Amino acid sequence: MTTVETAEERKPRHAEVRSTMSHFRNKEGMLIRTYASIVSDAKGSIVLVHGNRCHYRAEFAAYNMNWYLDTFKIGEPQVDDIVAKELQAVYPRGADNLLRKASSKGEKGFDIDGQNFFDLSPRFVYEGSFINKLNELGYNVYGLDHQSHGMSEGLKGRRNYYLDLENIVDDVIQFIDIVKRGQFENTEERYTEGVIGGPSQIGKIYLAGISMGGFIVLRTAQKTAIYNQDNHMFVDGLIAFAPMCDLSSYTASLGRKIQLLVTKMLACCCPAATCMVPNDRIINNMNTFVRGQDPHFFNGKQCYGVILSLIAATKTLHKNYHLYPENLPTLVVHCDGDDTVSVKGSRELTGKILKDHKDLKYVELKGNVHCLTSVLYNENIMPHVSEWLARVNA
Repeated sequence: MTTVETAEERKPRHAEVRSTMSHFRNKEGMLIRTYASIVSDAKGSIVLVHGNRCHYRAEFAAYNMNWYLDTFKIGEPQVDDIVAKELQAVYPRGADNLLRKASSKGEKGFDIDGQNFFDLSPRFVYEGSFINKLNELGYNVYGLDHQSHGMSEGLKGRRNYYLDLENIVDDVIQFIDIVKRGQFENTEERYTEGVIGGPSQIGKIYLAGISMGGFIVLRTAQKTAIYNQDNHMFVDGLIAFAPMCDLSSYTASLGRKIQLLVTKMLACCCPAATCMVPNDRIINNMNTFVRGQDPHFFNGKQCYGVILSLIAATKTLHKNYHLYPENLPTLVVHCDGDDTVSVKGSRELTGKILKDHKDLKYVELKGNVHCLTSVLYNENIMPHVSEWLARVNA
């Protein structure tokens, strides 16, 4: 008798997934840290794009709650003591990383290429993560840390410092091209103008981003439309989770308009100066808490130049929607009460700007969640992601 394998049994186990790291140099010469989780006989590949302040592992891996609970006794009332203890442990904060060394070739770089990124720290685990869920669907998963985020180099060595979001979009476009050419593990990859745009050598490529990463994937689709041909697209589908399409709520009132004017003046004089308004220190949920103690998650004050670049980026996006490929399968997911990026932008995008798009699906969830790809909310988003991928990859 032939044994019929169930769908659950066909899911790749962690031991069957090869998670690894690499890097490339962007057009500004910065080292950009990259990640991959590879399965055998993949249906396709998905490139994930994280948001502002964040990094690839924080956005798409799962924080190891058992480690937090066992090591720092979270659950006791002395939260300040726990925070102080965590800040002194594991890694120091700052632009440099403990693992940075000169490579064997004498070029400044990392000696962690080829290592399993889940082995770097007990802070993150694979099981239950968004990466895990996509691998279970049969897809290879790729991603990167944006310049000045995570373990990537940044402008003037600063963290979370960029004055033009278009440069980060260009990094993502370069990375997608590297993946499409099957060169993920080639650490000699440099930016070469005119090379980008060829057909994929590894099958279908999908692009997904969250928050600022949602903006980046939408802008990527606009900027790469020139590469789309009858027989191939630059990417074969796009998912935007809580995309940063509209920041007007931050500049709507008279007081906010005055703040914006002051910000513009300060940014002209000192773009690297930081906003004097401190971060909210209230720890109102576990996801906020664990991110707040992650040394690669940026918890500092935002630079005036960065604030302006985010606002300017949304305006650039709106001016160029006429370039968005009308035949690009697109899924947009947002919560109606998102308390970080207003759902207004997604509603306008799907209900007005792209209303005549040939293949567009919009899912609006109830709640105020912004970090939709967190392990806490996988069960809410994965049915929609799974259904969409099954349809567009049929």
